[in-house]
Amino acid sequence: MLKPTVVRAKRAVALAACLTLAVTGISAFSPSAATDGTSPSATPQRLRHTGPWFTGADGKVVVIHGTNMINKFAPYVPSALGFGEDDLQFLQDNGFNGIRLGLTWAAVEPTPGHYDDAYIDQMIALADTAASHGMIPLVNFHQDGYSEKFGGNGAPGWATLSFGIPGLTFLPPPANVLPGAAIANESFWANAKATDGIGLQDHYAAAWKHVAQRFAGDPRTVFEVDNEPSPGILDVATCALPIGCPLFDTFKLAPFHRKVLASIRSVDPDRLVFVEPQAFFGLGSRTWLPSMNDPQVGFGFHDYCALALVPLPLPLPTAPCDLLTGLNLANAAAHYRSTGEPLLMNEFGAGDTDAVVASLLDQADTKMVSWMHWAYWGQDFGKSATYGLINDIGKSPDTANIKQGLLTVLTRPSPRTVAGTPRSWGWDQATSTFRAAYSTDRADGTGRFPAGATSEFFLHPRFFPNGYQVQVTGGVVTSAPGAPRLRIAGLPGAAEVVVTVTSS
Repeated sequence: MLKPTVVRAKRAVALAACLTLAVTGISAFSPSAATDGTSPSATPQRLRHTGPWFTGADGKVVVIHGTNMINKFAPYVPSALGFGEDDLQFLQDNGFNGIRLGLTWAAVEPTPGHYDDAYIDQMIALADTAASHGMIPLVNFHQDGYSEKFGGNGAPGWATLSFGIPGLTFLPPPANVLPGAAIANESFWANAKATDGIGLQDHYAAAWKHVAQRFAGDPRTVFEVDNEPSPGILDVATCALPIGCPLFDTFKLAPFHRKVLASIRSVDPDRLVFVEPQAFFGLGSRTWLPSMNDPQVGFGFHDYCALALVPLPLPLPTAPCDLLTGLNLANAAAHYRSTGEPLLMNEFGAGDTDAVVASLLDQADTKMVSWMHWAYWGQDFGKSATYGLINDIGKSPDTANIKQGLLTVLTRPSPRTVAGTPRSWGWDQATSTFRAAYSTDRADGTGRFPAGATSEFFLHPRFFPNGYQVQVTGGVVTSAPGAPRLRIAGLPGAAEVVVTVTSS
């Protein structure tokens, strides 16, 4: 903490800079008043949501630009693949401030009612290390294809039942999502009993309670109940694109989410927790999920161009993908309007071209939506995928091992923390111009931020090879010239701050 005399001196210098700004309209840099702008803001303690925004303990809006790093197969920890400190440092250096980390139910509860605390503690340690690198860790119970019995991952073998009957042979072929995983999902949604007589959903909720207890000493991690919850084989008959799955969402998925939330809340009353819509949402299906009636629940959704599922002789075109991904964003916005649950686009990009991803992020910026790209390194059905940001997770993230085009798309200039309420932001690649505007009103409506409250924007040097110029009204730059983390302090009496960044 700064001594009072130092604070007063810095305020005096900042005020002089503000007077200069008020006359010229151009941001002034005063070395004695500046931070260097190279270090990111600390990871927020107990991230909250306030209306559509995520906020830290200081009330500033936090804009999340993150990635996913999940090891879906034994031993289920990213470090076993080679993910480590160098990767986290690389992500931090490139402005990422969030990472989605998947726990696997099969690893958490390898036998009914018995938990592997050594595994859970490894994931807690990873979340802590990620937070020390300025990232918000989001931990979920990840599944794809229900369980490894079908070539997917997620549920333990003892929780993989066919029509609720332990030991019943699955219809051939057993190693496919259909029909095996769809039948197993049917058993899960029916809360079929495991061999100990306890329902599968009840086991799942109890496992989440245990995990929440283990994370009790970690104030920076947020939770997500599940990943792409999939309707059962009978439920699918009640689903259709773009209508969705109204019966499944209302009578099966919503009660399940409430069951798990209640289990988590019994040991952790106010951590931010995300729920997800059914798996078809990310391909253009609307959701019928009602509000969870919990003040700290968010809505995590996926947004993929459905054309990526169709073999095409040429790269995916941007225009039709814009319509499809725009529909997903519109469906997510409709869910927020009906529930008040803030939005996190926590998967997008797999199979999409860089141009499609860039166009989607243009749309996300227009709607001011936080996001996490899928994925830092890809892995599906037992094999590595080609869509990851890093080519080989076992090697260091040097230039040759990173998809540079995708990296450029994902590290676009953008806000990180806002001392006020965002009104707009966006990056224009054609003119190399970034613009942002925000009021100095607190997002929770309890007045304005005081003069000098600082907002932070990430501006990677790759976009400004010769440096950048900043024009700002209502604020003053407090970071060093050309710093990758531009910091703007509000002026006394300013109701709005407008920032424009251009190449030198």
